[in-house]
Amino acid sequence: MTVLTEGRVRRGWMTAYALAMIGVAAGWFGPIQILLPEQAARLAGDDGKEALLALVTAWGAAASMVANPLWGALSDRLGSRRPIFVAGTVVGVAGLLVLAVADTTALMATGWILVQVGLNGPLAALAALIGDRVPENQRGTVGALFGVAQIVGVILGTAVAVAVGSGAPGYIAVAIAVPALGAALLIMHREQPITVAAVSIREIRWPGGQFAWAWIIRFLLNLVNALVLVYLLYFLSDRVGVQDAATWVLVLTVVNVLFAGICGFAGGVLSDRWERRRIFVAAGAVILALGTALMALVPVIPVVIVASVLVGVGWGAYIAVDMAILTHVLPDPETRATMLGVANIAGTLPQLLAPVLAAPIVTTLGGYRVLYLLTAAFALVALALLPRLKALN
Repeated sequence: MTVLTEGRVRRGWMTAYALAMIGVAAGWFGPIQILLPEQAARLAGDDGKEALLALVTAWGAAASMVANPLWGALSDRLGSRRPIFVAGTVVGVAGLLVLAVADTTALMATGWILVQVGLNGPLAALAALIGDRVPENQRGTVGALFGVAQIVGVILGTAVAVAVGSGAPGYIAVAIAVPALGAALLIMHREQPITVAAVSIREIRWPGGQFAWAWIIRFLLNLVNALVLVYLLYFLSDRVGVQDAATWVLVLTVVNVLFAGICGFAGGVLSDRWERRRIFVAAGAVILALGTALMALVPVIPVVIVASVLVGVGWGAYIAVDMAILTHVLPDPETRATMLGVANIAGTLPQLLAPVLAAPIVTTLGGYRVLYLLTAAFALVALALLPRLKALN
């Protein structure tokens, strides 16, 4: 029997849900934005920082890509999301504490792998809760909260890293924030037992149809976002030539998050009201392409600020409907967490590919102009594939 939603969710539950997602995102993106790049520079120097960052993030993303569907399948088998949320958070916090003391490449990679593996647990649980608990006519709104909370987590993690400082203090502060922000949902959410089909990991199959096209579009637009973020610190210092690049990363992240948050939440509400999803994906892809093209062609700080606004607006338009689309096209609701774990590979695989793609382009194949023009092209490919989602308005 498939779990059914219990009616409309209240604002208090939505708030606790958003806080939990902010905590998970802070644990992820605080390190990616500031802490990992600065740690790589300390360990490898200016000549080796890009390669070391690419290596560490690639290993972490590879682990993440495997971990998310495994957490989801375990959640379906247990018939409960809470144990997955708690266990994954514990592992992720342990990874952050390992990073706080890491003074070698091996220890740095180990810490980041633990963070990626662990935080995929609460991510899988939170994604599944949308299908478990939220009715169809609220999934645009709550799905937008899922996405907006992630980008708020980016700003929180980045702000903590800048305010507290790089190295151990920054990692420890993030390690405290992750479980603190997730506590409200654990207290407030009254989970009902979930009876679902028992699924073996060996039985997971790649689904076709609408889910496959939604997966590919999600992958492409997440790759756009990952390519914008992965070397932002180095782009600002080495190409734009700003002083105190870490502070500028924070400024641009605030700009990005502000517009993404406003557009994401407003878009989610409007998509529920209008009962339309595809138009938001189309608008997001076009605006993301425009913003990244500006970064490529005019790398001066006033234009980069405008580009950050556009990237925020475009990303917000997409995340407004991302989870609503995925939960709508799930091939089998009885394996909801498992298949959402497969869907989340489309969010984690770009983290693996982004540094692998970016490093050779930045160092030998044309630099940041080529990198960001390629990023714009990925957004336009996602736009071209959108008509394949025929089941959606």
